[in-house]
Amino acid sequence: MAQHFHKGILFYHNAAGQGNIYKELGQVTENLTQLCDDLTIKLSKEEGEIKSLCKEIAEQHAYDVLFILGGDGTLNELVNGVVENNLQIPIGVLPGGTFNDFTKTLNLSPKPMQASQDLLDSQIKSFDVLDVNGKYALNFTGIGLMVQNAENVESNQKQLLGKFSYVFSTIKTVSSPEIYNYELTADGETYTGETSMILIANGQHVGGSKIPLEDLSANDGKMNIFIFDKQNFSIINDFFKVKDSLNWNEISNSITHIACETASLSTDPEAKLDIDGEIINNTPIEVKLLKNKIKMMYLDINAN
Repeated sequence: MAQHFHKGILFYHNAAGQGNIYKELGQVTENLTQLCDDLTIKLSKEEGEIKSLCKEIAEQHAYDVLFILGGDGTLNELVNGVVENNLQIPIGVLPGGTFNDFTKTLNLSPKPMQASQDLLDSQIKSFDVLDVNGKYALNFTGIGLMVQNAENVESNQKQLLGKFSYVFSTIKTVSSPEIYNYELTADGETYTGETSMILIANGQHVGGSKIPLEDLSANDGKMNIFIFDKQNFSIINDFFKVKDSLNWNEISNSITHIACETASLSTDPEAKLDIDGEIINNTPIEVKLLKNKIKMMYLDINAN
C-alpha cells in the first residue's frame, strides 16, 4: 500500500452518471477504509454543495484526503471547490458517471470497485488545471459541434443509453453545424478563420475517446488547442477514431494544433462553452493554465 491518511471524506451524488451510485458505496468503502483511519461519507444533494463543503474543510483543516464517487460533472465541482479554496489535499477519484475521462488519465479502472483497489497502490501527483473565465476545468473546454451534439441528447436518453447516446461518433447526427468566425490569441500569437469546433484540452481523453497524440500530458505546463476545419465535419469523427500519433498526419491538415500556456478566444456569433461536460457560459473567454495546481491519486502503470 503506497499511501495512508488519518482522516478522509468521500463525496457522492445520487444523481451522478447513470444513477447507479448507491450500490457502489459499500464496495468502495471497504478499500477506502484501508487507506485512511477515519472515513466520512457525505451525500451531495444539490449542485454547489460540494464547493461549499470545500470551503468548510479549508477553514477547519479536518481532512487530509478527499474521495469522489461520481461522474465528470461531480468531479468538476470538487475541483472548483479545491482550487478556489487552495486546498492542498489529494483527491482520489472513483468513476461513477458516463465517460469518466480524467479517470483514464489517472490510469484508474472505469469500474468504481476496481478503481478503489487501484487507489491502494497509487501515488500522489500534481496536475495542471485550466482557468476558464474564473471557472476551473481539469480536463477540457470547447465550443462548436461538441456542444451542439451534447445539446441534442435528452437527459433521459443519457440515463438509458449511457455513453452510446452521445459519444463523438454520433456527432454526424448534427444536421446543421454552426460555423463560427474566431479570433484566438495563444501565448501572444493570433489566429483567425472559420471553424466548426475548437477543443482546448488539458487531459488526454474527451467524450470517452483518447486524443491521438502520444505526448499529451495533464502536467506538462501546456494546454493543447485543436481548431477544426469548418469544411470537413467528418474530420471530428476521424480525430477521435485515430488510435495513435502514427496516424496523426492523415488528419492533421484539417486541424490546427497549438500548445500554449495562455489563450483568449472570441467568436462571431457568440458560442456556448462546454467545460468538463457542463454547458455553461459563452465566448469570449480567457484561458490560463495553472501549473501543478491540484493533487490527485495516480496509478503509475510503469512502476515495478
